[in-house]
Amino acid sequence: MIKKKIILFALTCAATVALLFSACKKDRVPVDDYQSMDSFYNQYKEEEQEFIIDSTGNCPLIAKKGTKICVSADLFMFTNGTGITYPFTLKVVELYSIKDMLLWRAPATSAGTILETSAEIRVRAFKNNTELVLKPGKTYYMEMDTMTNLQSNMQVYYGTESNNIIDWSNAASPVAVNSYFYTLYPGQMGWVSSARQHITGSQNTTITLTVPGTNTQNIEVFLSFDSFKGLMKITNLVSLSVPVGEQVTLLAFGKKQTNDFVLDEQHFSVTANQQVPLTMTVISETDLLAALAAL
Repeated sequence: MIKKKIILFALTCAATVALLFSACKKDRVPVDDYQSMDSFYNQYKEEEQEFIIDSTGNCPLIAKKGTKICVSADLFMFTNGTGITYPFTLKVVELYSIKDMLLWRAPATSAGTILETSAEIRVRAFKNNTELVLKPGKTYYMEMDTMTNLQSNMQVYYGTESNNIIDWSNAASPVAVNSYFYTLYPGQMGWVSSARQHITGSQNTTITLTVPGTNTQNIEVFLSFDSFKGLMKITNLVSLSVPVGEQVTLLAFGKKQTNDFVLDEQHFSVTANQQVPLTMTVISETDLLAALAAL
């Protein structure tokens, strides 16, 4: 009789433990695990345009967003120094909106310094699928649309891609300002921008973000500036130096292990040593693209 009671007690305890474990499993909230956004960028970034240059009569060619470019065969050579003849191919990427810059991961910063930018253009030349370079001392002609946002003291900046991010360096070459466009004479192929350093008398600080989950380095975070055309990329949840008092829009987006897109958009004035918690809310892919377009 005693043995039966012991067995019954043991079975009851086991059932209770199983029920408690099952309840704990049901109550446990899965931790968000953020995926790479590379495929999203590749799907939606601005396309590269191609032009066949078969004579000097193509000058200036006009790209689809208004950039004007004038080049000729005598400007180019292969990397071994050999010149080329017509025809050759010109490939152009135009980034005029903040959304387009963001989707190419081309923030307007130069070694951590914030830039005021007009546009970011990539121009490459090819002969028989081999990329060309400019001959020493040669430049080409470019008109960059200002989108009616004329600024003085703009200079030529060249962009360099590293780890999927484009950084900019000052070419110390002035940009001519006309009624509706900037005139540039780039001295190298690749990324070029008309920009200037953002000058402010305020002290600089950093913004630190907090968010629960794993692989949070895959959350894409950008700052867009309200008082000028500029864009900063925040990497690993800590910003570069930002002036205190600057009015900004922070956009953080990502993709969870469930393949749901998530977004947090905040508008605020920067304060010293600012801590910003992120609340990532599920959003449709269409609405995410609309949020980027609104920057």
